Amino acid sequence: MFRLSLRTAAAAIRQKRERERSWEEAELGKEPCKKQKIRLHHRFLRKKKKQEVENKKLKRSKQDWKYCVAAEIPLDLLIEILTRLPPTSVVKLKCVSKFWSSLLSSRDFSNRFLMLPSQPRLYMTLLDRLFYSKSLLLSSAAPSPFPSTFEFDQDQTVRRMGGFDPRFLHGFICFMYYLNARIYNPSTRQLYIIPFINKKSDIIAECRDVHNDPYTIQYYMGHDTVNDQYKLLCTILIGDIGKLRQEYWVYVLEGGGSWKRKSVTNDVHPHIPNVLALCMNGAIYYCAWTDEYTCVLVRFDVRSEELDMLQVPWGDGEKVARLDKTVSQMDYAGKVAVLDITIIKETGVMYLWVVEDWRKKEWSRKNLVLKPCQMHLVTTNQLKIRGTHLKGRILLFPMGLVSPFYILCYDLQTNDLKKIEIKEIPECWFSKDEDITYFDVDFMHPSKSIRYLENEVKLFR
Repeated sequence: MFRLSLRTAAAAIRQKRERERSWEEAELGKEPCKKQKIRLHHRFLRKKKKQEVENKKLKRSKQDWKYCVAAEIPLDLLIEILTRLPPTSVVKLKCVSKFWSSLLSSRDFSNRFLMLPSQPRLYMTLLDRLFYSKSLLLSSAAPSPFPSTFEFDQDQTVRRMGGFDPRFLHGFICFMYYLNARIYNPSTRQLYIIPFINKKSDIIAECRDVHNDPYTIQYYMGHDTVNDQYKLLCTILIGDIGKLRQEYWVYVLEGGGSWKRKSVTNDVHPHIPNVLALCMNGAIYYCAWTDEYTCVLVRFDVRSEELDMLQVPWGDGEKVARLDKTVSQMDYAGKVAVLDITIIKETGVMYLWVVEDWRKKEWSRKNLVLKPCQMHLVTTNQLKIRGTHLKGRILLFPMGLVSPFYILCYDLQTNDLKKIEIKEIPECWFSKDEDITYFDVDFMHPSKSIRYLENEVKLFR
């Protein structure tokens, strides 16, 4: 019935147009007078104008329909949908419109995207000291629980990338390329190059003419949770143990940022810092040595930019020289702790010193003993500590790059040590001279960041 009515209406419109056309032909067939010509011309112009108006209305209605479809999605629902997309897709959507670009670049959206749970990723940096162009950054997703084998994803391999002492924070990788600090975001594939302090530092200015600079420099990345700012702490050290001189510099990772020197109190002594650091509760923690036998835990408050330190209370039987100690700070159930694995190879024992109250300088000690059936895993190689931000787990990996390569994952709660073999490492790296190669392994926090730090940026494809 509906189809029939449509056909009837269409036939009526067709007949009306034929009558009008026949009338115009009849009128034009006669010898028109001047008034008739003017009348026909005005009629033609009215029809033309009417048709243009109808076309404009039709075009506007189509555009309005498109906008109405987008407008029907509430903003909170739109944000919820966008946060479920992969980071690479979210970055591409910034070109849709100015509104989308503003939304996806905002700190609120970036922080919400950062809070979503995701799988942690295992990263491995392979650095050739002679040919940096051969360096690689490998990664692999880590399902839970950790499997016994990891295979690096070759599609995620980033060439000409990597550096010394990588540190992971909120989806960013901070590492050193000789004396410069660089920050890489695997989600946006952008590299942030931090300007070198250079002549601003008195120590560097004194040593600029000396071959093989005698000073050491370390960078640590932290996050101010109150002001939502990322900052870099830089320590510059010169001298021998007992005669150390040190400078502290801070860089705010925002537009127009620059290095500023920080003065410290007399309680903060010059110290030799460890390369590994931990950022938690708005502070950066790292272990350091003020002399051959005194180990301290240094805290840098990212918001106030103040430094203080706490001495680790070794027992009388644990007085071991600095170069023979293997210690690192770690996150233990939301508290900062110092892990000592110096004698794990001989006895299977690890010491864990937990800071119970920083102001009162209160510590608690826990002894962790490996199971006898797991001792063979730690007796073959000298081990390094990584993964200290995994909350209840740590990673131990051998000092040398040997095939087959493996890491050890130790669960502090269950006292279980698990061996994880790492595959898909290019074979050519196992045959290279150890003096010209450098490698490091660690887990990225289970989060991804699409945030763009306002700084000098280079894009890697």
